[in-house]
Amino acid sequence: MEQAKKSTSEIDEKLDTIKLSFDTEYAKWLSRNQSGSFSKHGNLSMGGDSSPNRDSSSSTTIKKRRPKANCVETSSELPDHKIHGFVNETLFLKNFLLKQKESKEFKTLAIVGKYGVGKTTLCQDVFNNDEVRRAYTPRIWVSMYSKETKEEEDPKIDVVKRILRSLGVQDEIFEHIKTETEEEKRSKDEAGETEEETVKEKELSRLLYALHSNLIGKKYLIVLDDVWEDNEWDQRLDDEKSQQEKSHLSCGFPKGSGGRVIMTSRDEQLAKEIVGEEENLQHLFPRYDAESVWEMYKDAVKAALKIEVKPRYPGRFKQELMDKSCGIPLAARMLANIEPVKMDETGDMERKKSF
Repeated sequence: MEQAKKSTSEIDEKLDTIKLSFDTEYAKWLSRNQSGSFSKHGNLSMGGDSSPNRDSSSSTTIKKRRPKANCVETSSELPDHKIHGFVNETLFLKNFLLKQKESKEFKTLAIVGKYGVGKTTLCQDVFNNDEVRRAYTPRIWVSMYSKETKEEEDPKIDVVKRILRSLGVQDEIFEHIKTETEEEKRSKDEAGETEEETVKEKELSRLLYALHSNLIGKKYLIVLDDVWEDNEWDQRLDDEKSQQEKSHLSCGFPKGSGGRVIMTSRDEQLAKEIVGEEENLQHLFPRYDAESVWEMYKDAVKAALKIEVKPRYPGRFKQELMDKSCGIPLAARMLANIEPVKMDETGDMERKKSF
């Protein structure tokens, strides 16, 4: 345990070093590529990775809002680069989805890890797998951040609506539900009756009922990508006891048809609140395989500069790459854009001096 803590601490220190080194060049690079396809597949920010501040000595929780740098909308599309180094993790995820294809049990899984380690990429890879496509219908990808979300919209209601839209439910239905709940509240107020549920709770409960109705009897797969505390998805999705509360999130997911929900997050404690048991958590760590990181870097340089990377001393360079990227795929690809290496005419390494 102490060794694991030390290792995590060392990685954090290295990440801080990378951030300080990249600040100037990264800001320039990001301004040039802000609307590019690269940002679609991961978080490009070097900061904002800390988990919400939680007071372990009390029940007080200071909720952390998603920083602007982390407002990246993802999709189910495969990344525009080859995927390296996730063989075991891919097998684990496919096993979770396909080992007991005939099982009617509802299951949840959380993939937890630091920014840039490949949580989204791993899920995109498995989500688009042919066997998974055949086994699950419907398959729904939910980017927990969406540019379309209205500022005044309740976070839970917003996500449920987006899942329902993926199932073909029209916005007119949402408007009808909202109007109906507001009118009911107004009528009860005028009659002097008290209502335990708020308007938003009642609206949410009806949307969850609609979601349940659309998914019942179906072997569905839903991916909730990049869950933060400000999404307010902090209830166990497999909690059947809480289904008596009609506005509890678990009410939206039928439990007897073999449905699966996979979520990704940087916050382990939040993930546990959603999926429950430790066995439902899969930690995704930085890559310890220098060859995988090297392949990621080479592919990124080739895509950006149309050149092959052939350093004079490959062993030394691979170790240097591991030291600078900390084995984080996103950092390796960023290094390819900020600090590309190629062979000069004399066979020596030429490097853009970024830091």
